Amino acid sequence: MKKHQTIPSHFNQLDNFGIQVMPLSVLHEKQAEIHRDDHYMFILQKKGEFIIEVDFNAIEMKGPSVCFVAPGQIHHYIRQKDNEGWFLFAEAGVLSESYRDILDMYQWIHQYIILEKDDLIFDIPPVLEKIEKDNTLNNSSVEHSLAESAIGIIVSKMMQTRISEIQKKAQKYSITRQFKRLITENFKTSKEVQQYARLLTITPLYLNEVVKEVTGYPASFWIRQKIILEARRLLFYTQNDVKQIAFELGYDDPVYFSRFFKKGTGMTALEFRSKKP
Repeated sequence: MKKHQTIPSHFNQLDNFGIQVMPLSVLHEKQAEIHRDDHYMFILQKKGEFIIEVDFNAIEMKGPSVCFVAPGQIHHYIRQKDNEGWFLFAEAGVLSESYRDILDMYQWIHQYIILEKDDLIFDIPPVLEKIEKDNTLNNSSVEHSLAESAIGIIVSKMMQTRISEIQKKAQKYSITRQFKRLITENFKTSKEVQQYARLLTITPLYLNEVVKEVTGYPASFWIRQKIILEARRLLFYTQNDVKQIAFELGYDDPVYFSRFFKKGTGMTALEFRSKKP
């Protein structure tokens, strides 16, 4: 594995109105290295097999299925066999806020769904491909509408099994979505539940109760998980030493950070790094 000082990131790659459709076969021509993007990636597979690793979790797609990778998630492609389908790339601004909120909720816990072979979602990418080639139709409003429709279908299917629960707990889901977004924005400087409760103008006790009811885990768990995940990313994919990583994650005391990491993973930072292939 090629080592880097920082994790490779792909920025501003979507020139075509923030949307791009590509056949899955492009991976046969050029394998992408481990990286993270500043946009969403949806894999729409009609048939075959596709294995992608996302933040240390292998997602195995078999047959008609779809998965998404959110901005900032580290991923790389492991295996591809006899598959047909498309990548749909979309900048965050293309998605409505409600869609982004739902995808944020399901990130890490529900990023893959199985589909029927004749699912409506598979009708949209070919139309987008034709529009991209037709200068008379090629405009942002048409492409944005189609892309958002495709993403809306994906989001709807992800929610189907939990829609009644979501309707009953709308306010609690809203708080949880806001909380997880705040973690992403502030985890390097804010590491306590009370700091996030203050931002949400609710009590720490209520925040913990709400988040646990919605996700199964208290608010403190998600803060720790975000920090540990980013630490694992930096240990695995960069050459930075433990002290540098501790400082980057907002810890002035590398020893404290090391204890925190071991408590959360069961191994020291150096032990985790030594397990790299």
